[in-house]
Amino acid sequence: MKKIIYTLAAILFFNITVSSQAHYVFINFKEVQKPAIQNEFSYPEKTVSSAIDDKLTKMGYKSKDIKGYSMYKNVIIPELGNQPYDLYFKTDRKSRKDKDNTVVSMLVSSGNENFISDSSDSKTMTNAKNFLDNLMSSVAAYDLQQQINAQGDVVTKAEKKYKSLQNDGDDLQKKKRKLEQQIEDNIKAQKDQQAEIENQKKLFDTVKARQKQ
Repeated sequence: MKKIIYTLAAILFFNITVSSQAHYVFINFKEVQKPAIQNEFSYPEKTVSSAIDDKLTKMGYKSKDIKGYSMYKNVIIPELGNQPYDLYFKTDRKSRKDKDNTVVSMLVSSGNENFISDSSDSKTMTNAKNFLDNLMSSVAAYDLQQQINAQGDVVTKAEKKYKSLQNDGDDLQKKKRKLEQQIEDNIKAQKDQQAEIENQKKLFDTVKARQKQ
């Protein structure tokens, strides 16, 4: 088990070190191009989206679906700044064939879908880039924990199966002892019955001998 954890941790470290840098882009939101921060994560889309939701949920924020984006309202994160922001996340496969890499897009709003851009607030957008870069470690840690949980479940199931086999073995041993006792009793009963037959034959011969007298 320890070997598995060390291996998974090594994979986690590798994935973090080879990750790309977050960059500034314009993406489609409600049929309009909006400023956003984007980065690529070397994990499946489901893992990335779940990791992001897990992180923000633990911070006390719930998501709301807005046109394919997961929106978290009035989020206060020191990495971004002191004021609350509405964060919009969108996770997509890098390509149709590439299911192991995910593109994450993040829009930052000061409220009412007023999205911040480099020109309107370059400091916040720089902070947003750093936040998305640092999110790599959160996704990696989440993925590792999921693998540990999954392996733990495998071990638990294997242990339960072993315990069940032990119980079955105990039951079979009890049945075996009972069957052996029944066989032993049957053999004794056969011998007793054989002796009874011999006794009855002798009596039969005795009674029959009287007929000749």
